[in-house]
Amino acid sequence: MSAILDRLEEWRDYQSGEWVARCPAHDDGKPSLWINLKTSGMVGLACRAGCAFEDIVAGMGLLPRHLFNVDAEGLVAVAEARPEPVSPFLTAGLRVWLDSLPAGEDAGPAVAYAQKRFGISPAEQGRLGLRWWPGPQPCPEWVPASFVRYPRLVVPMHDWAGVARGAQGRDLSGRCPGRWISLANPEGFEWQRYGVFPGTDPAAPWVITEGMSDPLAIVADGYNAVGVRGAALLNNDPSTLDALAAGLAGRDVRVCGDNDRSGREFTRTILAALHEREVRARRLTLPAGFKDYAVWRETR
Repeated sequence: MSAILDRLEEWRDYQSGEWVARCPAHDDGKPSLWINLKTSGMVGLACRAGCAFEDIVAGMGLLPRHLFNVDAEGLVAVAEARPEPVSPFLTAGLRVWLDSLPAGEDAGPAVAYAQKRFGISPAEQGRLGLRWWPGPQPCPEWVPASFVRYPRLVVPMHDWAGVARGAQGRDLSGRCPGRWISLANPEGFEWQRYGVFPGTDPAAPWVITEGMSDPLAIVADGYNAVGVRGAALLNNDPSTLDALAAGLAGRDVRVCGDNDRSGREFTRTILAALHEREVRARRLTLPAGFKDYAVWRETR
């Protein structure tokens, strides 16, 4: 498996038996290729920009037959069964861990970064539960080593009831290959794939975006936001799509993917899923030359 990963640029662990990397079949601005190793020894590839499987394999300099009977070489293969949503025990453990992290005046570097980068005030940061990870220290086993090494802005991913069921950390050092790192999925379970970021006006539009950066910038602009970890992951995850649709029903909804090929595919995927579930939503298109909502806001 390592020989296959070494043919890809900027690959990194996503969770046990899964990786993300830059797609070799298109000009990938950030890792959008999802790779997994099944227990059968078959390697799965999926680009959220919609690149054809044959083009991806050719871009790696391989043939399809090279993706069968692959040895894990010490890497753990994922189980075939779909993991369960995180249990109440894990949810409580996440809450305890988040509450143990510095916030407010004790989280100066993270507060300053979030205010400068996303325009979100310290008061709003506190309302959304943002935290600071200062660097290496003891932590739960589901916090991956790639997360632990560097100081990070920690963003809880709440459900519609305001319960944190996942989190991501944004590198503040500039040295980590992965700017945003998710929590590792505990065996048999999976952290939530989206986060709800309500603004101060519940009647304001709700904007669905990729990742956790744009939702913070959207809240700073006075709107409500939902951050999703990636449309490619949602294609086979109707439960998450059902949860998004249930939470957004009856609201003024916009979808704003990144201003690139994969972002446009993200927008199409989410719009189609919402419309299929009878949730009215519209596309929010960024001006040309702006990569994402956060960049657009920063330069306005």
